[in-house]
Amino acid sequence: MVLKNALLSIKKSIGKSLLLLVIMALIANLVLAGLAIKKATERSMAQVRSSMGATATLSYNMQKLMQNRKKGASMASVMKAMKMSTADQLKHLKYVQSYNYSVSVGVNSSSIDPVKVSNSSSSNTQQGTPPGGTSSSGSAQNKMTETSFSVSGNTTMKKISSFTNGGYKLISGRLLNSSDDGKNYAVISSALASDNDLKVGSSFKVYSTTSSGKKTYVTLKVIGIYKIQSSSASMDNMSDRQNPYNTIYTPLKTAQTLNHSTTTITSATYYLDDPAHTSAFAKLAKKTSINWNTYALQTSDEAYEASVSSLKNMEKFANIFLVVVIAAGAIILALILILTLRSRFYEFGVFLSLGESKAAIIAQQLVEVGLIAVLAFMLSLGTGKMVANSISSMLTSTSTQTTVSASSSQKGPSGPGAQGGPGRMMQNAMTSPTNKQLDVSVSASVIGELAGISAAICLLSIAVPSIYILRLSPRQILMKKEG
Repeated sequence: MVLKNALLSIKKSIGKSLLLLVIMALIANLVLAGLAIKKATERSMAQVRSSMGATATLSYNMQKLMQNRKKGASMASVMKAMKMSTADQLKHLKYVQSYNYSVSVGVNSSSIDPVKVSNSSSSNTQQGTPPGGTSSSGSAQNKMTETSFSVSGNTTMKKISSFTNGGYKLISGRLLNSSDDGKNYAVISSALASDNDLKVGSSFKVYSTTSSGKKTYVTLKVIGIYKIQSSSASMDNMSDRQNPYNTIYTPLKTAQTLNHSTTTITSATYYLDDPAHTSAFAKLAKKTSINWNTYALQTSDEAYEASVSSLKNMEKFANIFLVVVIAAGAIILALILILTLRSRFYEFGVFLSLGESKAAIIAQQLVEVGLIAVLAFMLSLGTGKMVANSISSMLTSTSTQTTVSASSSQKGPSGPGAQGGPGRMMQNAMTSPTNKQLDVSVSASVIGELAGISAAICLLSIAVPSIYILRLSPRQILMKKEG
């Protein structure tokens, strides 16, 4: 009986029913868009976290070393070379996905010329070995020597920031990996290769000099050439060795040979599986036997935070958006139902006079709204993705400060493709956002949440009119008809 009466009421008041359908479809579309964007940002942040990870660098504790040095003493007097055995204590700890040990050493060559910064020979004066480099006796290298090149030895070049951030681009050959250790390979800049007519497969010789004047020669084979796309280094007062075009990348052992020590390194970087684990990794590191008065562990997840900052803003917006839509939707529907009660007081009074319970009348109202809500829900499944794409496109453009006009300017400033025009808005609605970090999709979990929220809105919108009906007697309800 309740279902029959509900169907008859919907058919009789077709205008009101269509109004409710339009409003509920709009609310459902907005809720679906908010849920889809929220889920998309959560997925994207999880993907970024797992792909980027975080880094932890074992370096000198400069604050402690400054406190421990004698007045007027050089920093080199308190900076002992970092032993590989010290760095090895951290590479097998939990959360470490991979690591990179590096050694930097200044070298010269009689077979190739450096890319010159200036014609002044004084500009080439540079420490032959950086802090942590050792002479053949194992003491810190203090003698000033003229070096033209910087050899950077690494366990692997896979995650060196200059290459991962796009500053350097490999244009020929390949980068070094962990399997190259022990081989005298080299990866050089395109400028250095061009000035010396080098290519992949070419060989050249470099040498380093100890404080006692002993020279160590190594013949390097070029296996890769990179181009410097951008560099933050300033050329002002820069020596040839400091010039990034004169940096030669080699396997770790090759650089250690030139540094006259096979047991020391310049720095150690550990790549963690998740930025959320940086604090936990630091706690585990503190439990090792490393002397933390000499060394410090610096963790960095700034890259992750920078990458997801816009996604976090979008997630916050989606949460606020959902709360506002749910609250506003329930209020609007409740007001509409309350306003329609005036025309139905006589109907309700007759039902109550005939012995119909107030619960049955409320159930009828719920069935009426529920049937319309089901139809609105089904309609939103077809249009919700389009609304979600439009909203996420606008949010992505705003949060990344990249406007649509930048891309549309290539087609001309006016016409259907211009920003703000109906053609552009339709294109945004019908296509997914171009931002690869945000893949808005309507999944089964989103549909399930939409169904739950739609049901909650219907119940909330029926609650207020139901309270109004419950507090009136049949006589009072019939008298409302006269008003």
